[in-house]
Amino acid sequence: MWQTRVWPGNFGSRQSPGADRGQVMGVKRDRFIAQRASAGFTQESLAAAMGVDRTTVGRWERGSALPRPWQMAKLARVLGASTSELAALLSPLEQDVLADNTTSARGASLLGEGVQRVTTPEWNAPNLDGHTVGAASMALMDGGVRVGCRTADGRIIFVTMPRRALLRGFTAAAGATALSGLAAPEVQATPPVLSPDIHPVENMRSLRRSLVECDNVLGPREVVSTAQEHVRLIQHLRREASGRDRHDLLQVQAEYAEFCSWLYQDSGDHRAAQYWADRAVDWASASGDQDLTAYIMARKSQLAGDMQDSIEAIDLAASAQRLAGSRSRLSAMGAVYEAHGHALLGDERTAQHTFDQALSLLTRPPEAPVGRGRWLNEAYVEAQRARSLSSLGRHRDAVVGFEKAIRSLPATYRRDRGVYLARSAIAQLSIDGPEQAAVTACTALSIAATTGSARIFNELANLDALLRGWRGVPEVVQFQQALDSLLVHEV
Repeated sequence: MWQTRVWPGNFGSRQSPGADRGQVMGVKRDRFIAQRASAGFTQESLAAAMGVDRTTVGRWERGSALPRPWQMAKLARVLGASTSELAALLSPLEQDVLADNTTSARGASLLGEGVQRVTTPEWNAPNLDGHTVGAASMALMDGGVRVGCRTADGRIIFVTMPRRALLRGFTAAAGATALSGLAAPEVQATPPVLSPDIHPVENMRSLRRSLVECDNVLGPREVVSTAQEHVRLIQHLRREASGRDRHDLLQVQAEYAEFCSWLYQDSGDHRAAQYWADRAVDWASASGDQDLTAYIMARKSQLAGDMQDSIEAIDLAASAQRLAGSRSRLSAMGAVYEAHGHALLGDERTAQHTFDQALSLLTRPPEAPVGRGRWLNEAYVEAQRARSLSSLGRHRDAVVGFEKAIRSLPATYRRDRGVYLARSAIAQLSIDGPEQAAVTACTALSIAATTGSARIFNELANLDALLRGWRGVPEVVQFQQALDSLLVHEV
């Protein structure tokens, strides 16, 4: 059984001011739906006219998302209404926001005052030592949330819950926590702002570079919804373009799709990551950009490795290398992920040889100016080799490799540092003992909590299981208490 806290007055037959506000909001949403119907639109046809997905219109009508400012004017034209009228129907009441803030503050003040516990679906959301409730939660493309949970027997598992059910539990426990910022389909994305003085292709590439920088520091949960909004904008721009402009926008659209795949991969939603990677390959192939296609195929190999699919990783990497050419940086990238596939099969000899092949490609003068994959360097290759060595039981060599890679990371690659630290902690357990492993894990955990990187949390969950025999060690206790404060618990 999973439990959550519910404040007095928010359950049973007792009526609260929130119920009245809910009725008002329901009337407003019904009026918007009537406006849409009277204009002759279904959800599907309105979505087509607006250039958005049907689920986006559904979120507008449910009140879980608002049209972006750049969408509101077009929505008014399509429905034959004024912008102010639509804003009044779709925007939350000001008193709703104030009341929600008051309720949140009241809920926080009640914490620790003997608040009544009731059984609900199905969560107990702790808020210990100032940690954000639900930090071990990652958004899924279908609107669910993947949540880290501590079971009654002490294991950590990751389960998927409908976002609304989970949000109700967390709101009851801590009043509008940061969870609302974790579920990408519900987050208000930053509207793309295009400069009238710059070509749309360069605009979109510049915006993508900014998002990549944000992802490096903040992790995927702050970026993914914005990236998807940009894909929709590019699709809209393509409909109005022709010739070379439309071709170049298709190429940029493929670059954004690959980026979305990466964001979902780091969020732990491998199904969504595969979806976006497949779209990226389709669009890159249609644009005729062979280097971009090779890059995405290598990334698909990396994703297969994260999913422990060794054969898929090897075959996709081989495809990337064929497309890239024998002496290119992209060929080295494919070799790195192919090597990890061999390590997953337990073939250390082939894995080591393939890593060495990747390093030799990086030391040769490139056949062409460095383009895609410019971030690939010797330190990255050694970090991936260290991961493979750890999976092969070569823990001492793995620790050395991770330490070298961490020292070489730019300061902005904070999330990658967390991944390497978490993986190094697992290797340290066999070499340096539980104390050092737990200390390293605590550093990784602080990065995981702020970025929401599922890759870090998954590694730390694996370490947590390995530390079961050392629960009396102070450093282990400290790590597990910090980790527990970011999980929901079975009670």
